[in-house]
Amino acid sequence: MTAESAASGTAAPGFEGVSEAFERNLAAHGETGGAFAAMVDGELVVDLRGGSADPATGRPWGERTCAVIFSGTKGVVATALLLLVERGQLALDAPVASVWPEFAAAGKGEVTIAQLCSHSGGLPGLSAPFDFGDPEAMARALAAQAPIVPMGAPSYHAITYGWLAGELIRRVDGRSAGAFVRDELALPFGDLDIRIGLSPGDPLAAERARLRCSERFAPAAFASADPDPRLQLVYGGSGIAPEVWNDPELLAAVIPAAGGVATARALATLYGHLVTPGGPIDESVLERGRQAVAVGDDSLTGRPLRFGPTGYELAGTPSELGPAADAFGHTGAGGSSHGGWPSLRTGFSYVTAELRSEDEDVRAQTLLTALHEALTRA
Repeated sequence: MTAESAASGTAAPGFEGVSEAFERNLAAHGETGGAFAAMVDGELVVDLRGGSADPATGRPWGERTCAVIFSGTKGVVATALLLLVERGQLALDAPVASVWPEFAAAGKGEVTIAQLCSHSGGLPGLSAPFDFGDPEAMARALAAQAPIVPMGAPSYHAITYGWLAGELIRRVDGRSAGAFVRDELALPFGDLDIRIGLSPGDPLAAERARLRCSERFAPAAFASADPDPRLQLVYGGSGIAPEVWNDPELLAAVIPAAGGVATARALATLYGHLVTPGGPIDESVLERGRQAVAVGDDSLTGRPLRFGPTGYELAGTPSELGPAADAFGHTGAGGSSHGGWPSLRTGFSYVTAELRSEDEDVRAQTLLTALHEALTRA
């Protein structure tokens, strides 16, 4: 980047257009703080950052600045589940009750692991009060609860996905989702800056960007003029306001659906290794994880959904995963996007601290379009 540039970082030859797109986000699209990274064929070709990590103090977005990625966490957990599938510890077509017998209560005995993790288990909401500090208690409550939407039909499990997936990991491996991700996905690739459960004493905690909202920000689920009242069970009244998710105690809890904290470089590296031959998960297993097994309109919001059997979000919905038809990964509330393009052997991540409504946000689209053009230019 030039000395007068508002951004810093690097872009390999051929990826200058991505740098220009990042600059446009800062100059024309009002980006106040974020980062974008991409890995191609196992090499980090883009690693850009700019704006402020904390406008109140003037702290700039640095090389190791991280941010809450909200539902981008689900893509990391979906990868953890797929690793357990490869190891033979989880069978996607098996009933959940085969590894979690209590889950069979209230008529859920036939729900498969693939259905549950692809947001088709009928439990997008929890009738009990949310307790983010006790994921095992939340899993027990969900196991005992009757479905609130039809089983087998997709309905986005915005928060409950994490407690359900986390319990599956705990049942077959013994570790929490946060510990499993740390040991099996972050450490093997050079101790990636990805945390599900960020201890206040972790050096990365001091690097965390402070979240803020645009004036019109609202979660996509509440875009309707007359939202389904059952959405209160989905979000538990907690909302996703910055003052909630800036709380270090909340982020110290293991919240595998929404509480992940990461850098763009780390997530691009993780997905980049996934789509590079010889990566941590066999190509045939990754292909299974990218198959669309839950497709349809959400019964609570009407939003089009496409999910793989462990929870990857797939191309073909309003969520911004870029132009590639084989894109997979997961977006996060407020505009972040993280995933892979297998046909282009590319992993990417856009992390931001400013949350915007989907209908007013072009930042990820701008970056991913430029990345795709750089990769497919004749």
